[in-house]
Amino acid sequence: MSLRYSRYISISISSDTLKIAQIRSSGYIEKLVKRPINNAGADAALLGVLSGFNTKGAGVICLIPADVVTLKSIEVPSVDKDELDSILALQAARQTPFSKDEILTGYIQLGHPKPNSTRVLLVVVKRDVVKDKIALMRRAKLETTSVQFVPEGIAHFYAAIFKHKKNDSPVVIIDFAKTSATFMLENQSSLLSARSIPIGLEHLTVDVEAVGQFMNELKLSLDAYEQQGTPLKPGRFVLTSNQSSLAQIADAITAAYGVKVERLSYINLLQADAQVKDALVKDFTDDTALDVIAPAIYASKCQVDLVPQEIKDQRAVFQRGQETFKAGVLVILFLFFISGGMSSRVYFRDMFLKQNLIEKFAEQKLEVRNLENMAAKTRILRQHMFAREIPLEVIRELYRLVPDEMYLSNVSMDLSGTMSLQGVSDSMSQVFSFVTSLEESDLFESVKTKSTATRKERSKDVAVFEIVLGISSFGQPVERQDSSIAQDK
Repeated sequence: MSLRYSRYISISISSDTLKIAQIRSSGYIEKLVKRPINNAGADAALLGVLSGFNTKGAGVICLIPADVVTLKSIEVPSVDKDELDSILALQAARQTPFSKDEILTGYIQLGHPKPNSTRVLLVVVKRDVVKDKIALMRRAKLETTSVQFVPEGIAHFYAAIFKHKKNDSPVVIIDFAKTSATFMLENQSSLLSARSIPIGLEHLTVDVEAVGQFMNELKLSLDAYEQQGTPLKPGRFVLTSNQSSLAQIADAITAAYGVKVERLSYINLLQADAQVKDALVKDFTDDTALDVIAPAIYASKCQVDLVPQEIKDQRAVFQRGQETFKAGVLVILFLFFISGGMSSRVYFRDMFLKQNLIEKFAEQKLEVRNLENMAAKTRILRQHMFAREIPLEVIRELYRLVPDEMYLSNVSMDLSGTMSLQGVSDSMSQVFSFVTSLEESDLFESVKTKSTATRKERSKDVAVFEIVLGISSFGQPVERQDSSIAQDK
């Protein structure tokens, strides 16, 4: 069965009891609840319990117990699945007194005893039984994902513990509930036979004849299995509980069949938190929770699914509609991505060409920029020289000597060659250092500080100064000691 959910809600509904388990696909039990069904009915009980469960996105499993099912082991002359389905649909009506329209069928493949033949365990249940349970869940706003046969889930649960080898004998598994017990035969992870025995835990505690009656029913169950013509005989008996009342059952089986009965309590094999284990101890002392837990843990491995065909057809139509919608969306997205891809191709090709051109002519671009900067500086100096009639060499020398933390606000020169420099500096010490630099230059002479003062400029204190100086050999060519101008003044 192709069930792929991260969480399952497993629901068992009998005439007087409701059991619900919330289980992760990993097998971890998140929540377990048992409620009696009183006069308000199963609908009220189910709605009252579901409020504490996380049903969003979960697979919902409806459980069918062994007491409402007819089982028959038959051999079918085919190995093709479609042929098996057709043959078994015809055979099912012959195994019960009901018509074909009144029953639902499923089967478990048990192997291939002969070439081109398949042995199966046919599972037949009345359609009304399943439809009533599904209708009950729909009234509780639950959409049933699958309808599973409880003994098959329990068989898988213990098969994972047994880890059978190829030639191991079948195992008899007996799960006791409050008013009944389920007999199961399991081998190689397959359910070979199952039968409901109407003797439960409450009978064993109050009826002294219950053990004898149970042994008679057990013999009938084993005889029915042997009549199927299977050569494999059971070699192991397992009880799924450690209830003290089952000790006499174990002793009776050992005395009758000469085998030691194992009591592998399912409670010790579960993965669950303390709250779930407390519920197992408190609410299931006289009952079993394995019937609601095991089918959900091994939902993906169970072969039987008793969902009516009309519901399967409705789901198929709905899924096809979803697939058609998804296909339309994918086509639109495909066209969108194609157009986007073509636009991106054009864009990136344009970017590629631009980047290549930029990289190819990067050096020439830098040279052109440097030449433009030099031309701009030369143009500015010429304009200033013509405007002030100050020799170019003087301007260049001043440009070299003025520090970065200082700027000149006014430069003037009279006809006699006396220059006046007015400016602003970050500190007064820089003004004095600038005066020293002017005195050490070969171009200037008679350097004097005419005035200094401080003032606020842009929220900080600055030094304002005026310096008077003369130019050496004014009117004659002067040889420069350092003609370089820092490019990043």
